[in-house]
Amino acid sequence: MTKTKPTLMERLQDFITRYGMLAIVVHYAIFGLCLAGFALLIRAGFNVTGAAGAAGTFAGAYAACQVIKIPRFAATFALTPLIDRLIRRLRNKGPAEPPRS
Repeated sequence: MTKTKPTLMERLQDFITRYGMLAIVVHYAIFGLCLAGFALLIRAGFNVTGAAGAAGTFAGAYAACQVIKIPRFAATFALTPLIDRLIRRLRNKGPAEPPRS
């Protein structure tokens, strides 16, 4: 009997069930850092062309953040388990990996 690989939706549900609020906080922290970084670049003179460049610093930074949405999600999926392990290690409570059900 062979086990089939879980679908993407099943893996996403497992990720949210496992990490919950931490995943949301990590994702929005990455978004905030990207937004601030792009805003600083635009303010420092990085030339943004097109509608986003004409709309202002915040709009240009937001548009740039939307362009890198997929890498931001990938970073969320990569960093959340590491941050979870670090928090558990610092708290010194429970195993480094939560038990799978």
